[in-house]
Amino acid sequence: MAKDLIYSIYSHSDADGGIAAALFSKFIYDKFGKFGWTTDIQPVNHISSQGDWSLKEIKWPCAILDFTLHPSLLSNRFFAAKRALEKSLGQNKKIPDCYWIDHHPTGSSFPFLNENNTSEIIPNVITKWDTSAISTPGLLRTHHHELEFPIKFIKEYEEFIDLAEIIDGALYVSCEAAHDYSSNSVKLQTLFSPSHSIIDKAALYKKLVRQISKNPSVEDLFDSDFLYKAILNHEEQSFNKQYRSYKKSTRLEGKVAYANFVESKEYAGMGRFLPYMLFEDANYALHIFPSFNKNGSSLSCGINPWNKPKDSSKHLGNYFAKNFSGGGHAFVAGGKVAEDEFFKIEKLLEFLNE
Repeated sequence: MAKDLIYSIYSHSDADGGIAAALFSKFIYDKFGKFGWTTDIQPVNHISSQGDWSLKEIKWPCAILDFTLHPSLLSNRFFAAKRALEKSLGQNKKIPDCYWIDHHPTGSSFPFLNENNTSEIIPNVITKWDTSAISTPGLLRTHHHELEFPIKFIKEYEEFIDLAEIIDGALYVSCEAAHDYSSNSVKLQTLFSPSHSIIDKAALYKKLVRQISKNPSVEDLFDSDFLYKAILNHEEQSFNKQYRSYKKSTRLEGKVAYANFVESKEYAGMGRFLPYMLFEDANYALHIFPSFNKNGSSLSCGINPWNKPKDSSKHLGNYFAKNFSGGGHAFVAGGKVAEDEFFKIEKLLEFLNE
Protein backbone atom coordinates (compact mmCIF):
# COMPACT_ATOMS: atom_id res chain seq x y z
CA MET A 1 0.00 0.00 0.00
CA ALA A 2 2.88 2.37 0.75
CA LYS A 3 3.71 2.59 -2.94
CA ASP A 4 0.23 3.96 -3.59
CA LEU A 5 0.56 6.82 -1.10
CA ILE A 6 1.67 9.52 -3.50
CA TYR A 7 1.29 13.24 -2.83
CA SER A 8 1.29 15.19 -6.12
CA ILE A 9 2.91 18.62 -6.24
CA TYR A 10 1.92 20.68 -9.29
CA SER A 11 4.22 23.69 -9.52
CA HIS A 12 5.01 26.32 -12.12
CA SER A 13 7.86 25.13 -14.30
CA ASP A 14 10.30 27.91 -13.43
CA ALA A 15 12.78 28.67 -10.64
CA ASP A 16 10.12 30.25 -8.44
CA GLY A 17 7.81 27.24 -8.68
CA GLY A 18 10.72 24.79 -8.47
CA ILE A 19 12.13 26.20 -5.25
CA ALA A 20 8.63 26.27 -3.76
CA ALA A 21 8.14 22.64 -4.81
CA ALA A 22 11.42 21.66 -3.14
CA LEU A 23 10.43 23.32 0.13
CA PHE A 24 6.97 21.79 0.01
CA SER A 25 8.26 18.34 -0.85
CA LYS A 26 10.51 18.50 2.21
CA PHE A 27 7.54 19.64 4.31
CA ILE A 28 5.28 16.78 3.16
CA TYR A 29 7.96 14.14 3.58
CA ASP A 30 8.95 15.39 7.04
CA LYS A 31 5.35 15.40 8.24
CA PHE A 32 3.87 12.41 6.42
CA GLY A 33 6.79 10.28 5.27
CA LYS A 34 6.50 8.11 8.37
CA PHE A 35 2.97 7.20 7.23
CA GLY A 36 4.27 6.00 3.86
CA TRP A 37 3.68 9.11 1.75
CA THR A 38 6.06 10.14 -1.04
CA THR A 39 5.89 13.15 -3.34
CA ASP A 40 5.54 13.27 -7.11
CA ILE A 41 6.70 16.54 -8.70
CA GLN A 42 4.70 17.72 -11.74
CA PRO A 43 5.91 20.92 -13.45
CA VAL A 44 3.07 22.75 -15.20
CA ASN A 45 2.78 25.65 -17.59
CA HIS A 46 0.01 27.40 -19.50
CA ILE A 47 2.05 27.34 -22.70
CA SER A 48 2.67 23.63 -23.09
CA SER A 49 2.39 20.73 -25.50
CA GLN A 50 0.43 18.94 -22.77
CA GLY A 51 -2.65 21.03 -23.37
CA ASP A 52 -4.84 23.24 -21.24
CA TRP A 53 -4.24 23.18 -17.49
CA SER A 54 -7.92 23.32 -16.59
CA LEU A 55 -8.56 20.14 -18.61
CA LYS A 56 -5.72 18.21 -17.02
CA GLU A 57 -6.75 15.50 -14.60
CA ILE A 58 -5.05 16.14 -11.29
CA LYS A 59 -4.59 13.64 -8.50
CA TRP A 60 -5.71 13.89 -4.90
CA PRO A 61 -4.12 14.72 -2.50
CA CYS A 62 -2.03 17.47 -4.02
CA ALA A 63 -0.57 20.93 -3.75
CA ILE A 64 -0.74 23.56 -6.49
CA LEU A 65 2.13 26.01 -6.09
CA ASP A 66 2.79 29.24 -7.99
CA PHE A 67 0.07 28.37 -10.47
CA THR A 68 -3.55 28.94 -11.40
CA LEU A 69 -6.23 27.30 -9.28
CA HIS A 70 -7.45 24.08 -10.85
CA PRO A 71 -11.28 23.75 -11.07
CA SER A 72 -11.13 20.31 -9.43
CA LEU A 73 -10.35 22.00 -6.12
CA LEU A 74 -13.81 23.57 -6.26
CA SER A 75 -15.51 20.21 -6.81
CA ASN A 76 -16.90 18.12 -3.96
CA ARG A 77 -16.55 15.07 -6.18
CA PHE A 78 -12.78 15.59 -6.21
CA PHE A 79 -12.69 15.19 -2.44
CA ALA A 80 -14.62 11.95 -2.51
CA ALA A 81 -11.18 10.41 -3.02
CA LYS A 82 -10.25 11.56 0.47
CA ARG A 83 -13.22 9.83 2.06
CA ALA A 84 -12.51 6.65 0.12
CA LEU A 85 -8.87 6.77 1.16
CA GLU A 86 -9.74 7.35 4.81
CA LYS A 87 -12.01 4.33 4.70
CA SER A 88 -9.44 2.07 3.05
CA LEU A 89 -6.46 3.17 5.16
CA GLY A 90 -8.18 3.36 8.52
CA GLN A 91 -6.99 5.41 11.47
CA ASN A 92 -3.37 4.32 11.34
CA LYS A 93 -2.48 6.32 8.24
CA LYS A 94 -2.54 10.10 8.43
CA ILE A 95 -3.74 11.74 5.21
CA PRO A 96 -2.25 15.08 4.03
CA ASP A 97 -4.35 18.10 3.13
CA CYS A 98 -4.58 19.70 -0.28
CA TYR A 99 -3.01 23.15 -0.76
CA TRP A 100 -3.26 26.00 -3.21
CA ILE A 101 -0.54 28.63 -2.77
CA ASP A 102 -0.07 31.40 -5.32
CA HIS A 103 0.91 35.05 -5.70
CA HIS A 104 -0.30 35.81 -9.24
CA PRO A 105 -3.20 38.27 -9.60
CA THR A 106 -4.52 35.90 -12.29
CA GLY A 107 -4.26 32.91 -9.96
CA SER A 108 -7.99 32.33 -10.30
CA SER A 109 -10.15 32.61 -13.39
CA PHE A 110 -13.32 32.48 -11.30
CA PRO A 111 -14.82 35.97 -10.80
CA PHE A 112 -16.50 35.01 -7.52
CA LEU A 113 -13.16 34.14 -5.93
CA ASN A 114 -10.81 36.70 -4.39
CA GLU A 115 -7.92 36.77 -1.96
CA ASN A 116 -10.21 37.31 1.04
CA ASN A 117 -12.81 34.59 0.50
CA THR A 118 -10.74 31.60 -0.62
CA SER A 119 -10.87 29.87 2.75
CA GLU A 120 -14.65 30.25 2.83
CA ILE A 121 -15.32 29.13 -0.74
CA ILE A 122 -12.70 26.36 -0.77
CA PRO A 123 -12.99 24.95 2.76
CA ASN A 124 -11.51 21.59 1.78
CA VAL A 125 -8.21 23.15 0.71
CA ILE A 126 -5.59 25.07 2.67
CA THR A 127 -5.13 28.21 0.59
CA LYS A 128 -2.96 31.30 0.57
CA TRP A 129 -3.41 33.67 -2.33
CA ASP A 130 -1.29 36.77 -1.74
CA THR A 131 -0.75 38.98 -4.78
CA SER A 132 1.56 41.28 -2.83
CA ALA A 133 4.14 38.50 -2.52
CA ILE A 134 7.09 38.69 -4.92
CA SER A 135 7.58 34.92 -5.16
CA THR A 136 5.96 31.75 -3.84
CA PRO A 137 8.95 30.84 -1.61
CA GLY A 138 8.75 34.40 -0.27
CA LEU A 139 5.04 33.85 0.37
CA LEU A 140 5.85 30.69 2.34
CA ARG A 141 8.31 32.68 4.40
CA THR A 142 5.86 35.49 5.12
CA HIS A 143 2.88 33.25 5.90
CA HIS A 144 4.57 30.21 7.43
CA HIS A 145 2.60 30.64 10.69
CA GLU A 146 -0.78 30.57 8.93
CA LEU A 147 0.23 27.62 6.78
CA GLU A 148 1.84 25.82 9.72
CA PHE A 149 4.96 25.62 7.61
CA PRO A 150 8.00 24.89 9.83
CA ILE A 151 10.20 27.91 10.46
CA LYS A 152 13.22 25.59 10.49
CA PHE A 153 12.76 25.00 6.75
CA ILE A 154 12.48 28.75 6.14
CA LYS A 155 15.74 29.40 7.98
CA GLU A 156 17.47 26.44 6.38
CA TYR A 157 16.54 27.55 2.85
CA GLU A 158 16.95 31.29 3.35
CA GLU A 159 19.41 31.64 0.47
CA PHE A 160 17.17 29.80 -2.00
CA ILE A 161 14.19 31.92 -0.93
CA ASP A 162 16.20 35.12 -1.42
CA LEU A 163 17.25 33.96 -4.88
CA ALA A 164 13.63 33.20 -5.79
CA GLU A 165 12.75 36.77 -4.83
CA ILE A 166 15.51 38.17 -7.05
CA ILE A 167 14.59 35.94 -9.99
CA ASP A 168 10.82 36.30 -9.94
CA GLY A 169 10.88 39.96 -8.94
CA ALA A 170 13.58 40.88 -11.49
CA LEU A 171 15.50 42.51 -8.65
CA TYR A 172 18.79 42.60 -10.52
CA VAL A 173 20.74 45.83 -10.09
CA SER A 174 21.07 46.26 -13.86
CA CYS A 175 20.21 44.65 -17.18
CA GLU A 176 23.79 43.44 -17.46
CA ALA A 177 23.57 41.81 -14.01
CA ALA A 178 20.55 39.83 -15.20
CA HIS A 179 22.87 38.14 -17.71
CA ASP A 180 25.88 37.65 -15.44
CA TYR A 181 26.49 33.91 -15.40
CA SER A 182 28.80 34.15 -12.41
CA SER A 183 25.88 35.09 -10.14
CA ASN A 184 23.88 32.43 -8.29
CA SER A 185 20.54 33.94 -9.28
CA VAL A 186 21.32 33.79 -13.01
CA LYS A 187 22.74 30.27 -12.67
CA LEU A 188 19.64 29.04 -10.85
CA GLN A 189 17.22 30.71 -13.24
CA THR A 190 19.16 29.24 -16.18
CA LEU A 191 19.06 25.68 -14.85
CA PHE A 192 15.30 25.86 -14.43
CA SER A 193 14.87 27.38 -17.91
CA PRO A 194 17.42 25.76 -20.24
CA SER A 195 17.08 26.50 -23.94
CA HIS A 196 18.82 23.49 -25.49
CA SER A 197 16.29 21.38 -27.39
CA ILE A 198 17.91 18.08 -26.43
CA ILE A 199 17.28 18.61 -22.71
CA ASP A 200 14.24 16.96 -21.16
CA LYS A 201 13.13 20.03 -19.26
CA ALA A 202 10.56 18.23 -17.09
CA ALA A 203 13.11 15.60 -16.03
CA LEU A 204 15.71 18.27 -15.27
CA TYR A 205 13.15 20.25 -13.27
CA LYS A 206 12.27 17.21 -11.15
CA LYS A 207 15.94 16.43 -10.61
CA LEU A 208 16.66 19.98 -9.43
CA VAL A 209 13.67 19.98 -7.09
CA ARG A 210 14.73 16.66 -5.55
CA GLN A 211 18.30 17.83 -5.03
CA ILE A 212 17.26 21.14 -3.49
CA SER A 213 14.86 19.38 -1.12
CA LYS A 214 17.74 17.22 0.12
CA ASN A 215 20.39 19.94 0.45
CA PRO A 216 19.94 23.67 1.22
CA SER A 217 23.38 24.64 -0.16
CA VAL A 218 23.21 26.57 -3.43
CA GLU A 219 26.88 25.99 -4.19
CA ASP A 220 26.53 22.25 -3.58
CA LEU A 221 23.70 22.16 -6.10
CA PHE A 222 25.81 23.72 -8.85
CA ASP A 223 28.72 21.38 -8.09
CA SER A 224 26.63 18.22 -7.74
CA ASP A 225 26.43 17.25 -11.41
CA PHE A 226 28.63 17.88 -14.44
CA LEU A 227 25.42 18.28 -16.45
CA TYR A 228 24.68 21.56 -14.65
CA LYS A 229 28.06 23.01 -15.55
CA ALA A 230 27.57 21.92 -19.15
CA ILE A 231 24.16 23.60 -19.27
CA LEU A 232 25.51 26.84 -17.80
CA ASN A 233 28.45 26.88 -20.20
CA HIS A 234 26.15 26.28 -23.15
CA GLU A 235 23.72 29.00 -22.07
CA GLU A 236 26.50 31.51 -21.56
CA GLN A 237 27.85 30.79 -25.03
CA SER A 238 24.40 30.96 -26.59
CA PHE A 239 23.83 34.38 -25.01
CA ASN A 240 25.96 35.99 -27.72
CA LYS A 241 23.88 34.20 -30.36
CA GLN A 242 20.71 35.44 -28.68
CA TYR A 243 22.05 38.96 -28.61
CA ARG A 244 22.80 38.91 -32.35
CA SER A 245 19.38 37.37 -33.03
CA TYR A 246 17.60 40.02 -30.97
CA LYS A 247 19.49 42.80 -32.75
CA LYS A 248 18.03 41.57 -36.05
CA SER A 249 14.48 40.94 -34.83
CA THR A 250 13.83 43.73 -32.31
CA ARG A 251 12.51 47.18 -33.13
CA LEU A 252 11.25 50.04 -31.00
CA GLU A 253 7.48 50.59 -31.27
CA GLY A 254 6.86 53.75 -29.25
CA LYS A 255 7.66 52.72 -25.67
CA VAL A 256 7.88 49.02 -26.51
CA ALA A 257 10.98 47.04 -27.49
CA TYR A 258 9.24 44.55 -29.77
CA ALA A 259 11.12 41.31 -30.50
CA ASN A 260 9.23 39.38 -33.19
CA PHE A 261 10.61 35.94 -34.05
CA VAL A 262 7.57 34.64 -35.93
CA GLU A 263 9.30 34.87 -39.31
CA SER A 264 12.84 34.48 -38.02
CA LYS A 265 14.92 31.36 -38.59
CA GLU A 266 17.48 32.42 -35.99
CA TYR A 267 15.45 32.13 -32.80
CA ALA A 268 17.87 31.04 -30.05
CA GLY A 269 15.56 31.17 -27.04
CA MET A 270 13.89 34.00 -25.21
CA GLY A 271 16.19 36.57 -23.64
CA ARG A 272 13.93 38.10 -21.03
CA PHE A 273 15.87 41.35 -20.61
CA LEU A 274 17.81 41.48 -23.87
CA PRO A 275 15.52 44.09 -25.50
CA TYR A 276 16.53 46.57 -22.79
CA MET A 277 20.20 46.12 -23.70
CA LEU A 278 19.24 47.26 -27.21
CA PHE A 279 16.72 49.95 -26.21
CA GLU A 280 17.42 51.06 -22.67
CA ASP A 281 14.78 53.81 -22.86
CA ALA A 282 11.97 51.35 -23.60
CA ASN A 283 9.33 50.94 -20.89
CA TYR A 284 8.20 47.49 -22.05
CA ALA A 285 9.59 44.45 -23.83
CA LEU A 286 7.29 42.29 -25.96
CA HIS A 287 8.52 38.91 -27.23
CA ILE A 288 6.72 36.81 -29.87
CA PHE A 289 8.34 33.42 -30.35
CA PRO A 290 7.70 29.90 -31.68
CA SER A 291 5.22 27.83 -29.71
CA PHE A 292 4.63 24.13 -29.13
CA ASN A 293 1.29 24.72 -30.77
CA LYS A 294 1.58 24.38 -34.55
CA ASN A 295 -1.11 26.93 -35.33
CA GLY A 296 0.12 29.81 -33.23
CA SER A 297 2.86 31.50 -31.26
CA SER A 298 3.71 32.30 -27.67
CA LEU A 299 4.23 35.77 -26.32
CA SER A 300 5.64 37.37 -23.22
CA CYS A 301 5.57 40.95 -22.04
CA GLY A 302 7.01 42.84 -19.11
CA ILE A 303 8.04 46.26 -17.91
CA ASN A 304 11.61 47.48 -17.92
CA PRO A 305 12.71 47.10 -14.25
CA TRP A 306 15.32 49.81 -14.80
CA ASN A 307 13.06 52.25 -16.64
CA LYS A 308 9.52 51.66 -15.44
CA PRO A 309 6.59 53.38 -17.21
CA LYS A 310 5.21 56.47 -15.51
CA ASP A 311 1.69 55.08 -15.82
CA SER A 312 1.61 52.04 -13.54
CA SER A 313 -2.15 51.44 -13.85
CA LYS A 314 -1.87 48.93 -16.70
CA HIS A 315 -2.27 45.33 -15.50
CA LEU A 316 -0.53 43.02 -17.95
CA GLY A 317 -1.64 39.83 -16.21
CA ASN A 318 -5.32 40.70 -16.51
CA TYR A 319 -4.88 41.84 -20.11
CA PHE A 320 -3.16 38.59 -21.09
CA ALA A 321 -5.72 36.48 -19.24
CA LYS A 322 -8.50 38.18 -21.19
CA ASN A 323 -6.88 38.32 -24.62
CA PHE A 324 -4.17 35.66 -24.84
CA SER A 325 -5.33 32.71 -22.70
CA GLY A 326 -2.52 33.45 -20.29
CA GLY A 327 -1.87 35.45 -17.17
CA GLY A 328 0.77 36.73 -14.82
CA HIS A 329 1.41 39.78 -12.66
CA ALA A 330 0.63 43.43 -13.16
CA PHE A 331 4.06 44.02 -14.69
CA VAL A 332 4.87 40.73 -16.44
CA ALA A 333 2.68 38.23 -18.27
CA GLY A 334 2.64 35.51 -20.89
CA GLY A 335 0.18 33.79 -23.18
CA LYS A 336 -0.42 32.43 -26.67
CA VAL A 337 -1.86 33.72 -29.91
CA ALA A 338 -3.33 31.81 -32.84
CA GLU A 339 -2.26 32.52 -36.43
CA ASP A 340 -5.58 34.16 -37.26
CA GLU A 341 -5.47 36.39 -34.16
CA PHE A 342 -2.26 38.33 -34.79
CA PHE A 343 -4.31 41.52 -34.99
CA LYS A 344 -4.37 41.27 -31.19
CA ILE A 345 -0.65 42.05 -31.16
CA GLU A 346 -1.29 45.46 -32.69
CA LYS A 347 -4.03 46.05 -30.13
CA LEU A 348 -1.56 45.14 -27.38
CA LEU A 349 1.02 47.59 -28.73
CA GLU A 350 -1.64 50.31 -28.77
CA PHE A 351 -2.55 49.43 -25.18
CA LEU A 352 1.06 49.66 -24.03
CA ASN A 353 1.67 52.96 -25.84
CA GLU A 354 -1.49 54.70 -24.59
